[in-house]
Order: sequence, then structure tokens, then C-alpha cells
Amino acid sequence: MHKLVIDTNIFISALLSKSYPYKVVNELILDRKVKIFTSFEILKEFQTVLNYPKFEKYPNLVSQGEDLYLAIQGLSTIVTPQVSLSILKDPSDDKFLELAFSVNADFLITGNTKHFPFGKFQNTEIISPATYWKKFWSV
Repeated sequence: MHKLVIDTNIFISALLSKSYPYKVVNELILDRKVKIFTSFEILKEFQTVLNYPKFEKYPNLVSQGEDLYLAIQGLSTIVTPQVSLSILKDPSDDKFLELAFSVNADFLITGNTKHFPFGKFQNTEIISPATYWKKFWSV
């Protein structure tokens, strides 16, 4: 079973359309086909992003997001990373690498692969949801 760290943008994208982030979240994470790890910092970011004014135009996004938040919180192994990194241009993204390193994740799934200028960090492959789905789950 793959050990995953999921970037916040994947959860938000899963709420907005039925594309690859939706498949990863709904068909893999919520169906418990993968093991997901998160941190309190990542959960807090999810709640913050969910309430951005730009999402007000999407009816039911906040309530669906709150349901997803509770599901993710319940299904995740919540870890406090024991390492502090300062590697990326956007320091707010370092928390995903810190978590991936701390749990020895197989994959960090992000919609912003360009924010992570390397394809692998330690033992963790950094991958888009589409690539992950096609590589491991498409028939």
C-alpha cells in the first residue's frame, strides 16, 4: 500500500472538478486503497484555503470541503514532522517535504509540480495526480 502525502491543492481541486485529483481523493484515499499522512499544519492550510474569497462563487464548496476535511482527518495518520527544511522558493511548501521525509512517503502528490523543482526528494517521488493515477491505477 502506497504511503502518500497530499498537497492541499489536490483536495481543493477534487472539490472543484471530477478530474485526476478527484479520482485520487475519492477512489483511492476515501476508499482506503492508499495510506495517507498529514500534519496539523497541512490540515490548517486546507481549512484556510477552503475559505478564500475566490471560492465563494462555488456553491456548496465550503460545506463539501468541511466534510472532506473531516474525512481526511479521520483517515490520515497525523504526524508532527521532526525535521525543519528550508529548500523551496515558497517556504509554505516546505511542510510537505518535511512530512514526506518524516514518514518516508512513497509519493508526494501535488498539482504544483513546478514548485518542487526535483522529481524526487530522499525516497519520495513528487508526482502529479494524473501521472500517479495513470502509472498505478488506470486499467
